Amino acid sequence: MRRRCMQIILIAVLVICTAQGLWASEVKGLIKDGMQDLKIEKGSPNLLALTNATYVKVNGETSEGYLDMIRELTGCSIGKGNLLLFHRPITYPLKVVLFRKDTKDSVIITLDGNKTEKIKINLDGDMAASTDGWEQIQKKIKSVPDTFSIITIANAWAKGAPYDFLKCCEFHNHLCPGVSSGYQIVQFILERYPLKKAEKYVWISCPPWCKDDAIQILLDLTPGKRSMFVKNLSEDQKKAVSGEKKNDNIAGILVIWDNKGNKGRAIAFRYNWGKLCEVSGVKKKDFKPKGGKKNPVFWTTRVKCNWGLMPYLDKPENFVKVVKELEITPQMYGKMISAGVNPYKVLGLSK
Repeated sequence: MRRRCMQIILIAVLVICTAQGLWASEVKGLIKDGMQDLKIEKGSPNLLALTNATYVKVNGETSEGYLDMIRELTGCSIGKGNLLLFHRPITYPLKVVLFRKDTKDSVIITLDGNKTEKIKINLDGDMAASTDGWEQIQKKIKSVPDTFSIITIANAWAKGAPYDFLKCCEFHNHLCPGVSSGYQIVQFILERYPLKKAEKYVWISCPPWCKDDAIQILLDLTPGKRSMFVKNLSEDQKKAVSGEKKNDNIAGILVIWDNKGNKGRAIAFRYNWGKLCEVSGVKKKDFKPKGGKKNPVFWTTRVKCNWGLMPYLDKPENFVKVVKELEITPQMYGKMISAGVNPYKVLGLSK
C-alpha cells in the first residue's frame, strides 16, 4: 500500500513537471515568433521586454525562470535597462510584452492556466492620449488595467525615462501623474534636505495617493518598517489645511528625525496640480469625468499628463512647495504618527 502511494505521488509530480515544461516551451515558441513578427534582432537597442514574471505564479509555480528565457531569446536584460517588470498579484496570468521603440509595434503574450495567446498591436503612447487611439488599443488588449500598465511603462522607457523612475512604475504597476509627483517630491527632498549623520527620514502620507509608492521605492520608507505612516483626510479636513488651494494640494509631511539628539524637523509639502494640468494641456475636471473609469477620458487625461510631466521630472521646484517647516519634540512626533490624530493640527497648519 505504501509503495502504491509513492508511485501515485511520483506520477503526479512527473505530470506537473511535464506540464510546466510544455507551457514554458509554448511561451518560448511565442517569444521567437514575436521577434519575427516585429522584424527585430536579438540584442537590438530598440527592443524592450516587459513582463510580470517573478510576481505571478504559473499553475502554482513561481515564474522567475521565465526571465532567463526572455533574456536568452531577446538579449534584453535588467542590466541593460530594457527588461522591465510590472507588479501583479500572484494569481494573475503571465504576461510577456515585446515592444519595438522605433515603430511602437508590439507583441503581447499571455499564459493563463493551460491557455496561451499572442497578439500583435501598435502601442504608440501619443496615439493612446486620444480617445479614439485609447479605445482602439484597449479593445484589442481587452483588459483596461493591462492596457494602461503596458502603454505607460513601455512608452516611458521609449521616451528615455530614468531607470529609478521606471522602478517606481514597476512597483506601482503603471505610470500615472501621481507616481511622477512622488518622484518629484523625492528629488526635492534629496536636494533640499539631505540626511546628516544619525538622522533618518519618516514620511507621513496624508492624504495618500500614488506618490507614496514612488517615495517607498526611492527612499525605502515603508509602513512595515514604521518609516511611513498613511492617513487619509476628509474633504473638510483638506480644506481646513493652511495653504490648501483648489489646484495646489497638501501632499504629506517629511520628518527628519535625529536619533542621537532625540529631536526632529517636520516639513509639510503641497503639490501644484494646476501647474501639472498647464504643462500637460488638460483640465483638472477631466481626472474625474462622468462615468469614471468607464469613460476613456479618465485614462487619456492621465496619459497626457504622463508625457507632459516627463520633461519636468528633474525640475520639482516648479511643482513642489514647502508649506511649513519647524522643529518638533518627541511628544509632537508621537502625536503626528498616532491613529486618529490630524498631523497638520499638530503642526499648527489646520483649524
